[in-house]
Amino acid sequence: MASLTPLIQSLHDSVMVLAPGGWSAVELRFTRTPRGLMLAELETRGTGTTAPRPKPELHVDPRAEAQRLSEGVTELAASLPQPWEPGSVFVQRTPEFADWKLLRADRTQAWFTRLSREQLDALLMTDELFALLHGSERAFHHLQLELEATLRRTVGFSFDGAAGLLELQQAQGGSLWAPAQVIGQYFTDAFTWAWGWAYEKDRPAIVERVQKICAPEVMQQGLSALWRPSFHCDEGFAWAIAGSIVVSLGARGVYRAELPDGGGVIFFALTSAPATSRTP
Repeated sequence: MASLTPLIQSLHDSVMVLAPGGWSAVELRFTRTPRGLMLAELETRGTGTTAPRPKPELHVDPRAEAQRLSEGVTELAASLPQPWEPGSVFVQRTPEFADWKLLRADRTQAWFTRLSREQLDALLMTDELFALLHGSERAFHHLQLELEATLRRTVGFSFDGAAGLLELQQAQGGSLWAPAQVIGQYFTDAFTWAWGWAYEKDRPAIVERVQKICAPEVMQQGLSALWRPSFHCDEGFAWAIAGSIVVSLGARGVYRAELPDGGGVIFFALTSAPATSRTP
């Protein structure tokens, strides 16, 4: 039987999104439907219940995340060597590991696995990432608000990769220019985010500052969202990540550039305020 660890890691990401910050134990209860198991209740235990850690705005629809979690548990149940009629799923974590237990209706254990520290660090949704995003979201909101009037008047764009200049074509005519770094691209049909430093290797200058922050060669603990070349996520989550990068860069905000074919968007970090000259 193939390893179930990647599936458990994906389920753990969903629990991190849905549970309050700082939880130490979560119990998930499901009902059976014609399409599979459906999450009916999530009960949190530990400090996450009485004094939850602050969580950033992840821009992830909790209903969609609960559906993904339900589908994943349905897949897990179908992969087990012995049938499992829930019951519930009990998840308990410490700084060093997370235990996943499938319980029967009489609370006896039907299945068990453990995620190690290394496996937890490779997750997308972690306490370290939440702390990073929470620490930058207010500053990003302020920066982006200052750009809104300019961005609302933008009807098109072009990017001069050699000069690292983004042209913002204005509805009333004319253009504004801003030096920019490519943060990454979101592929709408594939629900996938890809970092610019992973696919712009032939134009390193336009991604080098972002790459320095992401530090993929270092693989910062608990921050795999920065060093994975690409990953599946909602576009809103990609926006939150891009906002944190902007703050770390000391940039002025994000420009969300829709591709003409409708297949995705590119996120640019505007490293200076847009100006009427090509040398702002």
